[in-house]
Amino acid sequence: MKNSLRFLLGLSLLLMSASQAHASGIYIDQMQPVVDDTVGGLAIGGASQQKLAQTVTVGLDGRLVGVFLPIGCDSGRLVIEIRELDAEGKPSDVVLRRREFNAANISPIGPVFRFFPLRVPLLSAGDRFAVVLQNPTGDCGIFQSPVGDSYAGGEGFFEALPNPPGWVPFSDTETRLDLPFITEVKLP
Repeated sequence: MKNSLRFLLGLSLLLMSASQAHASGIYIDQMQPVVDDTVGGLAIGGASQQKLAQTVTVGLDGRLVGVFLPIGCDSGRLVIEIRELDAEGKPSDVVLRRREFNAANISPIGPVFRFFPLRVPLLSAGDRFAVVLQNPTGDCGIFQSPVGDSYAGGEGFFEALPNPPGWVPFSDTETRLDLPFITEVKLP
């Protein structure tokens, strides 16, 4: 009950702010907004140098202005990249946009979705991309989604030591197949 109430309150606030954004042509496009705060988060960075990614299918033509993520950091710099996908549907090395955020400004305060501005060039409905999260110099964490495939338009991936390089789908090792996220677009 407590988790449901938190979710509904957070979603209500997000939708109120989104309705104000409609006047400027900014809309929520894709999302998986459910967080399971009864389990631990997933590490970003740290000793394993873990990277996480969520693939997304664009629903509205426009410019990706940013992404909301339930992330907290202890140290270092959070790096968020928007990447193209390779032929297998995994994040490629082609970066469309890269931004770094100081961990001191992303303190861990619970499962709160924070907005990270990105400003990605024009995308078309049906395009696919990956939101890649890394912290090469410190530690961050992201809250987890519920068990199952909670976002049908994409999937989650990880890359971490001591595994060999390469993206591994969550479906190979996890029961939670997506990361929580919300994308925001500005219509052309």
